[in-house]
Amino acid sequence: MVKNVIPAADDHHGARWIRAALQVNPFGYVGNPSPSKTYADEATYNAALIAEFQAQKIELIAVTDHWNASSASQLIADAEAAGIAALPGFEANTSEGIHLLVMFERGTSTEQVTAAIGACGLTPGAAKGTTTKSYGDILTDMCARGALVIPAHANVANAGLLSRAKGDSLAEMIKHRELLAIGITPSVAELGDQAKILKGTKPYDRRHPLVAIHADDICDPATLASPGASTWFKMSTPSLLGLRHAVKTPETRVSTTDPSSTSRVLLREIAWDGGYLDGQKLHLAEDLTALIGGRGTGKSTAIESLRYVLEIPPIGEASSKDHKEMVKNVLGAGTVISLVVDVVSPSPARFTIERTTNSPAIVRDSSGTQTNQRPRDIVGNLEIFGQHELAELAQDKDLMAELVARVAGRPASPAERDDVLKDLADNRDALAKHERDREALETELADIPRLSESMEAFDKTDLAAKLDQKTRLDKDGAVLTDASERVQTVENLVSEWGIEAVVEELRAELADVKDSPRKTTLEQLAPVLGQLATALEQATSSVQAAIADTKTQIEATRQSWESTTKTESNGVSAVLRELVEQGHKPDEYLTLQANLNRLTKRAEKRTVFEKAYKKLTGERTKLLRSLADIDKQIANQLKDAIKASNAATTGAVIVKPIASPDRSHIKAVISHHFTTQRGQVFAAIDRDDFNVATFVTAARSGLDALTGLSITGAQAKAIVDTGEPLFRELEEQSVGLAVEVQLNVASKGAPVEWRRLEDLSKGQRATALLLLLLGASMSPLVIDQPEDDLDNRFVYDGVVQKLRSLKGTRQLIVSTHNANVPVLGDAELVVTLEADGQHGRTATDGVGSLDNPKVRKYAEDLLEGGRTAFDARKRLYDF
Repeated sequence: MVKNVIPAADDHHGARWIRAALQVNPFGYVGNPSPSKTYADEATYNAALIAEFQAQKIELIAVTDHWNASSASQLIADAEAAGIAALPGFEANTSEGIHLLVMFERGTSTEQVTAAIGACGLTPGAAKGTTTKSYGDILTDMCARGALVIPAHANVANAGLLSRAKGDSLAEMIKHRELLAIGITPSVAELGDQAKILKGTKPYDRRHPLVAIHADDICDPATLASPGASTWFKMSTPSLLGLRHAVKTPETRVSTTDPSSTSRVLLREIAWDGGYLDGQKLHLAEDLTALIGGRGTGKSTAIESLRYVLEIPPIGEASSKDHKEMVKNVLGAGTVISLVVDVVSPSPARFTIERTTNSPAIVRDSSGTQTNQRPRDIVGNLEIFGQHELAELAQDKDLMAELVARVAGRPASPAERDDVLKDLADNRDALAKHERDREALETELADIPRLSESMEAFDKTDLAAKLDQKTRLDKDGAVLTDASERVQTVENLVSEWGIEAVVEELRAELADVKDSPRKTTLEQLAPVLGQLATALEQATSSVQAAIADTKTQIEATRQSWESTTKTESNGVSAVLRELVEQGHKPDEYLTLQANLNRLTKRAEKRTVFEKAYKKLTGERTKLLRSLADIDKQIANQLKDAIKASNAATTGAVIVKPIASPDRSHIKAVISHHFTTQRGQVFAAIDRDDFNVATFVTAARSGLDALTGLSITGAQAKAIVDTGEPLFRELEEQSVGLAVEVQLNVASKGAPVEWRRLEDLSKGQRATALLLLLLGASMSPLVIDQPEDDLDNRFVYDGVVQKLRSLKGTRQLIVSTHNANVPVLGDAELVVTLEADGQHGRTATDGVGSLDNPKVRKYAEDLLEGGRTAFDARKRLYDF
């Protein structure tokens, strides 16, 4: 058996798509056409081939001449020297006349391949020879020697498998345990049972899928551009080992058309300076990256570091606590995390996000220049879930609604809603103050009838006439005081404007103008803002000057009035002394009159209060309408997200909108306003059809209306008596929408059987959420140890299939102890972590794809159920 020896390669980026041409003929090939008929010599032919390999981005070839290994030696050497991996081999012709490509690992000697030709019963170099050995014998014997054998151009007449074998004989050949792939020529029509064979329809049913590849004869470099010349295989290193692994995993690792990934956000690499993973740099695959290792090796640290550098908070309370503990105790003070991210919108670009513990993240562009963007601006609706976070979210329908909204790229509660709620709270406070002031005014004005009655008694005497002059002087003084108070009100208002801060902000330098290619255009903004700042300063200065001038004029008027009325005032003083001597009480009268005049003037404030109240209630109505519109928008967006989620999960999980069962915030408002018996009230709030607006309308209508909500007696009276302070705070609340998730628990092939999360096991709940997450978005998804909460049966039936279907469209990063996800999910990159007690680090030879035997050995040894998972993979897929 030929030993697989693969040249060393950088495997740290994991498996990737490699284009391969597997039936390249050397210069010495004798056929139609022969390269020697077109090219003068082997060097010229080889150079032309290699140039076209490079033009077509072909990285792996197999040189397979008819029963000849030595003719390929120079082409293999030239290709390898040019950086193109070359597999030695030959093309065999079985006793049934079937052509087979027999390929060996890179580095296999010509002597070993020649010996394999001899083992087929034919003299090496017999280009047109046909062996006496059968298809089955050659397939078995060559695979035992380490070769990969693929029937060539199977649908071509005379030499193809489908034309040379029929009936039971063909079925037996198709079911051969060593057969993994067949070559199909796309330019030729389907032949015989080709479609049935590739679908695995009886009698061609197999334990593992048979994949069709394109590997037509290459005798001229020009043919390399044709569809039948090559196939794409996903592998970490171009080799026979990677090729064999790919055809054993055809669903995710073989494509006959260019499998270019969809353009999307991609996390490329993460690195640490300090902390538990000090000095480590992890590359991340475009599709599935699995972090494996024993407990305490840093898997969760890596996941939570991604969360920390991207400033994406956990949704669950317990997860938030765990995350903070990890940052404090594992990352530690001063640790710097760097994350490289590629984006495609609005144009392709690369950013580096850096965050030092206890500091905000910094986003740098490809030149290293710091930008004003936040991590969320770069990565969009990427989501990260910590250990056991899925299980935590599965317990709370409101948290699940937030989850569904977030993965759809929308906040569950937009910032504008928070702004409206703040405005409503300010309005509520303003109304409360207004009502207190109005009540205080009415308390004062309630004294007017008594004062009026007392004045009537004085009016029956001649005292009023004698003090008429004094009354007029007091009214004049009140006019002067009123004028001064009005000016003071304006002065107080101007001082509250904060013009200095506004002017400073207007004149502040606009960021990112200097680096803009449209700098000249943007520089026109600063003068415009400066003009506004100057205008504000001038206006403020003008108002302040006018206030000062007005105060001066009022003071001059006061002095003029005092001078003019001095003689009159002295006369009034003499009259007052005379009245006292006569036994009258002028002070009592004057005080009574002053109070009555003051209150009569204060009564004019009722109109002002009425206008202010109307304005406040009008503002409140608009704010409540805005809140309702926002809540409706949130509900509609959540419903759209739910529809998208249901469409993406293809029947495995369904999500339904429901009224949020959590009414604790509404009950808290009730409890804040009264603490007597509230059982009937809380029962009404907990009803499925509870509506805040209906409740508040009933409360404002009175006791009878509350009876319709089954709230009676003292509890109804407590609500009514509390009044508007309660009603206003309640009308700012809403029940909102939550989601109910249901999982199809039926076995494969059985009728659909939906069950709600609360009726499922913990593992089934977490599985339902994971299936939802996998289908709800195309942004990167990062999960820490999802298998801790997953139901194993659903891993096989649902999760693995979804993981495989997302190849090329969504980046997934998981840490795991269990082999099911990376092995059955066919991880492109496995990162093995180990620890020395102080720090975690990547294991030597432990980073790469599962087509690397050393990486696969780590998976077998470290992962729980590692060997079992590989056995299950063999059992399920015959890998």
